[in-house]
Parts: sequence; C-alpha cells; structure tokens
Amino acid sequence: MARRAAAEAHSTDVAAGDLRWLVIATVVMVATLALFFAALFVYHATGPHTVGWAIIRRLRRVSKWLLPQWSHRWRAS
Repeated sequence: MARRAAAEAHSTDVAAGDLRWLVIATVVMVATLALFFAALFVYHATGPHTVGWAIIRRLRRVSKWLLPQWSHRWRAS
C-alpha cells in the first residue's frame, strides 16, 4: 500500500514536471514567432533596404563560388 502511494506521488510529480516543460516550450515558441513577425512588420514598414539587398547579392555570389556544382540551379532562366 505504501509503495503504491509513493509510486502515485512520483508519477504525479513527473506529470506536473512534464506539463511545466510543455508550457515553457510553448511560450518560447510563441514568443519566437511573435518576435519574428514583429521584425518582419518593421522590415516591411521601413521601406526598401538597398544595403540589405546588396549584402544578399554578395552572399549569393560567394555561395555560388563555394558551391560551383550546384550554382547552375540558382540562375534565373
């Protein structure tokens, strides 16, 4: 009888811990998504970003140099 009560108390603690971790993971995921969409909103609201696009073009050039055998797939036809 005492072992059963101890096992039930342990499983209750484990279930509470699992629920706590689930809530923490859900809050972190929702906060990350909210931050991403807030940053996307600010990006679109602040207009064209010519410097950002120049950096992206330069990174594409470098990536094509690093991966020459796959670079033909990225060229516009």
